[in-house]
Amino acid sequence: MRGIFGRFHLAGRKEQRTLDLLSTHLHDVIEAVLTLEPLLEAARADKWKMVEELSAKIGNLEKQADASHRDAVIAISQGVFFSGIREDFLQLMEQNDSVADAAHVAAKILSDTPIDQRHFQILYENRNETVIDLLAKIIETVQLLEKSISAIGSDAQLAVSNSLLVEHAEGESSAIRDNLIKQIFSHKKELDVLTLLQLRDFVLKLDDVASQAEDSSDIVIILVTKGQA
Repeated sequence: MRGIFGRFHLAGRKEQRTLDLLSTHLHDVIEAVLTLEPLLEAARADKWKMVEELSAKIGNLEKQADASHRDAVIAISQGVFFSGIREDFLQLMEQNDSVADAAHVAAKILSDTPIDQRHFQILYENRNETVIDLLAKIIETVQLLEKSISAIGSDAQLAVSNSLLVEHAEGESSAIRDNLIKQIFSHKKELDVLTLLQLRDFVLKLDDVASQAEDSSDIVIILVTKGQA
């Protein structure tokens, strides 16, 4: 199945330039999410200075994404793309920004106050559903989103199929999140309130990365549906 531009006959240089900007923006978003992995490893190793540095790196990637977002918004606002999908592209980029925002907030929650290692290990107690498993599912979600968006201009069917996989992965992420929250609260008698809330909020905001990616995938389906109408 061809991409959405085959029907609109709009695969010109301006449209390709905007797709390139969309790709650049998404690359920064994905990099921000991927940086959560070494950040988590540093926290587990009790290297909180490194956690702060990696949190700052995620913040910088979020700023880079904001800059590429602005460039693409200007291009789209100047009349690139058929008017029926222009707003959807703008909304997609705005939603992708939310993915990077969630990654940055999750990093800040962890980096703002070091957590005692005994308490941090609570996130690893359940062998089959640790915070590592949650992050792996989150990364899978955003990588599937990247495949979905990359296919918009060439293969609408592939874009939709990957969007549906994003939704499935996000559901699995939420299930791991719920069990991690239960695990944290099973220790509420031994945790001070601030540590308990910090662990809870970190897990919730991590999962929000996947939730925001799932919302982006919904917009991809809308784009494809309009393009094939």
